[in-house]
Amino acid sequence: MIGKELIGRESEPVLLKIKLEEVRRFAEAAGIQCNNQVPATFVGTLIQSNIGGIELPIPGMIHGEQKIIYHRPLFIGDSLTYKRRVKDVYERMGKSGKLTFIVIETTGHDFAGELVFTSSSILISPVQEGEKLSDNL
Repeated sequence: MIGKELIGRESEPVLLKIKLEEVRRFAEAAGIQCNNQVPATFVGTLIQSNIGGIELPIPGMIHGEQKIIYHRPLFIGDSLTYKRRVKDVYERMGKSGKLTFIVIETTGHDFAGELVFTSSSILISPVQEGEKLSDNL
């Protein structure tokens, strides 16, 4: 069950080296040119870290939104650490019933500790039959 008690939980940091082959495959799949700079949406693929207490994806879950802010360009060969955390959990009524919105924030820092990027994803899941608003949030 996804509820407000998960807000603030985060993954362990993941060490990542940006590799040419991974960026090349991503650029090819996206239909864009591969050069030394990492494509803007590449960091959206960084989901190798698990957040304790939350199992994603949930059946019926969809990806609702993605925002990425770069604080400096990211290049092939760069190394960084990133981690993910649950930034918010809330519910709204939709046409098909209650929906749970989970906001996952991913931040990447270089080895000097400087923030390289921040990414925010909103995942949307239907509330399971029989759950009440107070049960879930």
